[in-house]
Amino acid sequence: MRKRNAELTKLLNGCHRTGVYFLPKDCLDFTPKSEFPTEWAVECRFYDPKFKDKYPKGFQYRRKFSSDSLQVLKRTAILYKELMETRLDNENYNPITKSVMNNQSLYPEMPFMNALWIVRDKMNYEEDYVKLSRQILNQIEAAVPELGYSNLKIFDTKIFHMKNILEKIYTTESVFNKHRSCLKNMFDELLEYGCVEFNPVASLKKKVENTKERVVYKDEIIISTVLQYLHDNYPTFYRYTNIFRYSGGRSTELFRVQKKHVYIENQEYKVLIKKRKKYEWVTKIIIPAAIPYWKQVLLECKNDDDFLFSEDLKPGLKKISSKQIQRRWRNNVKMADDIIHPITKKAIKVDVNFYTWKHLFLDKLDELQNNVELAPIVPINLAQGMASHLSPETTGKYTLGKQNRNNEILKRIALK
Repeated sequence: MRKRNAELTKLLNGCHRTGVYFLPKDCLDFTPKSEFPTEWAVECRFYDPKFKDKYPKGFQYRRKFSSDSLQVLKRTAILYKELMETRLDNENYNPITKSVMNNQSLYPEMPFMNALWIVRDKMNYEEDYVKLSRQILNQIEAAVPELGYSNLKIFDTKIFHMKNILEKIYTTESVFNKHRSCLKNMFDELLEYGCVEFNPVASLKKKVENTKERVVYKDEIIISTVLQYLHDNYPTFYRYTNIFRYSGGRSTELFRVQKKHVYIENQEYKVLIKKRKKYEWVTKIIIPAAIPYWKQVLLECKNDDDFLFSEDLKPGLKKISSKQIQRRWRNNVKMADDIIHPITKKAIKVDVNFYTWKHLFLDKLDELQNNVELAPIVPINLAQGMASHLSPETTGKYTLGKQNRNNEILKRIALK
């Protein structure tokens, strides 16, 4: 079977397809003056693991049409492409069997890889986890023949199988631990379906990670200069950056927020967050510094169902992927050579990732809470509350100056 990649769309029962394309390839660029064929088609390659021997390069799923009118051909091509995508992706049509697929039932004698792909489809993963799980299974699928596990049944999977697989595909200790966590969740689900008698991943120890010191800007001049650069060159990105940095949350959460979820008078908004193994609606706070940016984006909404951050980070009905934020930050900020320091007049080379705004904000809250001269002692962890973390240990990963502050507090302890 061809290795899945970013261009392939995952379907039910381990099936997947290529993108739907036109024949002739550049037919939509034809003009009335062009010499064009009168027979066109839309096509994709459909892969079904049950038919990998018969169609090793995928099944050619094609719809032909013809006309002497270029305008009719173009309209038909666009329509047929949309119909093919809908039929495959939404209606679960299998062009090989010419039938609608149902979500395949799991059973103990199922081949190892088939079971993993199917259980992945059954799990309620977040957006980022969907991508991670696909990458992991792609890597495992390539490694299985090399390890001699091609005929392995899911019920026969042992600890040594998973240990060998994880050791084969990992690149760093952090990656190993992410792979282990994702696969452990899959086997927990397979255990409930009776496909395995125990979880073979749970017995594998996490690798000790050699953590690198996280780079975080603390120079207020650099911070304000970068923000001013965004304001002058990318105003919608500037607005989102301020909403993000004062939220203590994640882009995946903010990209789900619609106008109907925001109660600006109460300085609150609701967001769907995955806690443990379930999603919960959580009420989050809009601090005073962020209110102007929230009000601005709300004024641009045309109806209550608008996502606050759609295309170009403006309100719209289309939900877009939060992955674009890191790309925007890399392309527009980290690669920029015209962010000039106002004092040294030298170009500032930004070498931190976008999430540094979250680290700065949560660390500032933690500092505020521990400084009785700046704020009264309150019976909640400010940083933990803003970030909606379930444990202070998680918050500790972001409040990078906390250990130094704790050390200073210890220095002032006087024993009598």
